[in-house]
Amino acid sequence: MRDIRVAKRYADAIYSAAAEAGVLDNVIEDVISLLDLIRDSDGFNAFLHDLLIAPETKQSILQELLGDHLDPLLLNSLFLLVLKHRERSTEDILSAFLQLVDEQAGRLVADVTSAIELTDKQQDALVEKLNGYSGKQVRLNMQIDSSIKGGFIAKLEDTVFDGSVATQLQRLKKQLARG
Repeated sequence: MRDIRVAKRYADAIYSAAAEAGVLDNVIEDVISLLDLIRDSDGFNAFLHDLLIAPETKQSILQELLGDHLDPLLLNSLFLLVLKHRERSTEDILSAFLQLVDEQAGRLVADVTSAIELTDKQQDALVEKLNGYSGKQVRLNMQIDSSIKGGFIAKLEDTVFDGSVATQLQRLKKQLARG
């Protein structure tokens, strides 16, 4: 989809309904789990994007796969997306939902790329540093990219903290070339 306005509308509706029903915390946990499933499972992602599967069949499969694991409000939201032929936009909508949750909580999201997975202790230390820098609560959005060789790159709003080995090697190479 990549139409942010539509994703935000659906995310707003899910947020409002969950807050009104008093199940916001459950829905947030389920959204995080569902996003992980979409990002980690090529099969599930292909299922969501398959145009040949009838909406009723998709709803039935979603019920079978996720019915016991998701809050009914979120599951019904997925059913609505299927009926409206917006299920291919599920990842964008769920991401917009989490962004709305962070905005409502006054939290910033830092996109962090590291060469290897950071330990919980390392993530906690990074969150603490970024909290101190921004003066706000920060949540990490972690990604792994071995091409940075080591260290990490953190993007917080318009600021980039680049502590990657690849960047340090480039700087060293430029310094040596200048003499």
